[in-house]
Amino acid sequence: MNKDDIIEDLRLLSPPQPWLWLLTIAAVALALGIVFWIQRRRRLRRTQHPLARALATPLWDVALAELESLSPLLDLRHSRDYAIRSTAILRQYIEARYGLRAPNQATEEFLMAAGQSPLLPVEHRASLRRFLELCDLLKFGRYLAPAAELAPLHAAAIAFVLASRPAGEAHGSPEGPG
Repeated sequence: MNKDDIIEDLRLLSPPQPWLWLLTIAAVALALGIVFWIQRRRRLRRTQHPLARALATPLWDVALAELESLSPLLDLRHSRDYAIRSTAILRQYIEARYGLRAPNQATEEFLMAAGQSPLLPVEHRASLRRFLELCDLLKFGRYLAPAAELAPLHAAAIAFVLASRPAGEAHGSPEGPG
């Protein structure tokens, strides 16, 4: 082969086959479909409480157990930690129980959305507002609460979860799940 035969060699190349393009498009569409399906499943799983999924336990029992695990934090030194963890537990519970997007919103945004939602019963809104506002004071206001102030706050969180169980459910007790 010499330099002059290069054009002749290019004529031997065949044009791309149409089925190859269709196969490529089908493969890309399948890959996009799989990615969409995986993201959708992850989104659906996020709306469920992770511990409840793992234990196949009613959400309220899981929330009660988590709240009870915070009992050692009911003192002056740990009052901020208690507020942070208890509000996270309640917000996750509310999101899983009522489908309200709670964890990533500011308290005021969440309370406004909850006030407009028919999902959260009206009788629970006032106690929830008071609980979240007091916890915000502990989290952001540099306020430290003694055990005497934290105990009623803790009882209010437990009472909220107990009151929000569906009618006929008697798994939890005021002392905790059991």
